[in-house]
Amino acid sequence: MPLCCRCPAVALALVLCAVGVHGTESLPRALFLTHSAGYQHGVVTRPAPDQLSVAEQALWDAAEGHFELTVTQDCSVLTSEALAQLDLVVFYTTGELPLATGMVEELLSWVAAGGAFVGIHCASDTLYEEPAYLDMVGGTFDGHPWHQAVTLRVEDGEHPATRHLGEGWTLTDEIYQFRSFSRHPAAVLLSLTDVGLDLSDGRRGDDDYASAWCKPYGRGRVFYTALGHRPELWSDPTFMQHVLGGMAWAVAGPDHQALAPPASQLLADLSSPAAWTHRGGGDFAWEETNGEFVALPGAGDLVSREAFGDMLLHVEFAVPEQGNSGVYIQGRYEVQIYETFGQPLVQNSCAALYGVAPPAADAMREPGRWQSFDIRFTAPTLDAEGQKLTDARVSVWHNGLLVHDDVALPGPTPGGLSDDEVATGPLMLQDHGHAVRYRNLWIAALDD
Repeated sequence: MPLCCRCPAVALALVLCAVGVHGTESLPRALFLTHSAGYQHGVVTRPAPDQLSVAEQALWDAAEGHFELTVTQDCSVLTSEALAQLDLVVFYTTGELPLATGMVEELLSWVAAGGAFVGIHCASDTLYEEPAYLDMVGGTFDGHPWHQAVTLRVEDGEHPATRHLGEGWTLTDEIYQFRSFSRHPAAVLLSLTDVGLDLSDGRRGDDDYASAWCKPYGRGRVFYTALGHRPELWSDPTFMQHVLGGMAWAVAGPDHQALAPPASQLLADLSSPAAWTHRGGGDFAWEETNGEFVALPGAGDLVSREAFGDMLLHVEFAVPEQGNSGVYIQGRYEVQIYETFGQPLVQNSCAALYGVAPPAADAMREPGRWQSFDIRFTAPTLDAEGQKLTDARVSVWHNGLLVHDDVALPGPTPGGLSDDEVATGPLMLQDHGHAVRYRNLWIAALDD
């Protein structure tokens, strides 16, 4: 049942109000699920069936005036009917949860349709048999090499979950490492530094140990923090502000721009008009305002001056009603941009591989709202005579939701620069007669 809560610290109230989650007649409705089907953490162990655990009590107290909170350890309440009445679901869970057939799919569909999901600590150590859930969370628990005082790097100090931390945060907790984790489409907020510890004790060859991140998921949002093992954290205002800030962002936004990776990993920053020419030549002729490109109908397709092979492409765009454009990888393979909000998935839906495959799921947002593609592209391979040996392959995340998983591209799609296939080519943004907006375009090297 909904729970009433005690008054939170003033600092928490300021964070929540800043993103629009504050005392109103209709508070966001949140469910905090703390079921342990695997290891049971002390902070969610109840002293008696009718008494809240340390973590449950702390979140209950902090939610006063900002969330109408339900706390439960009963997975059966996570029905489609219950989800329809909620704005936010928070997991502190372990193991294969006793959910009825279809309940995980219903949860993911609810988030993709505009719901908010927050995972705390062991939310990455649950539902291993549900790869789509793990993909939504953004990483899978792979051990905790460190349980000591650590210093975390604040990678994004503008997010409501981290803006109170300055440049770094020193705390003592059990620190997770992850497999199946990639920095994109997630936006990393906190990561582990080597101050006072040896990163080689972990399993990741890149020594990249993220501890908190956020990501879009279709029309919804996901926030995850790996922290929260130790009970004293749940009485620490700094930690609680971190959690409540993440919850508030997941419900109310704003949509978060993904930061480009370090220069050592960046192949190109395409945010400057100087990086572009037009199909057929000529300087940049679209409109450019405050870092946004606006397709100028009739000005022609934009073509990057630089050519690329294997790459990770990030692009954010906003489509007006009935707007149409496209992102052409190597100028040859189109990922469709089209305002198809609320329409069935077909070959020309937004995020379709034009003429090859519709998106596997609907991640389309309302007209005018910013959206993102994260595209992993492997170029075709050719022999010494230029004959193709292997097809190009592509994975696409539309608003953080995987809609194409390593799909082979048998050849160029219609409307591109050429029907030939080569090892490298430019990026092309299509002018299709509509004022589609673009921002935050960059290309990075692929992970190993």
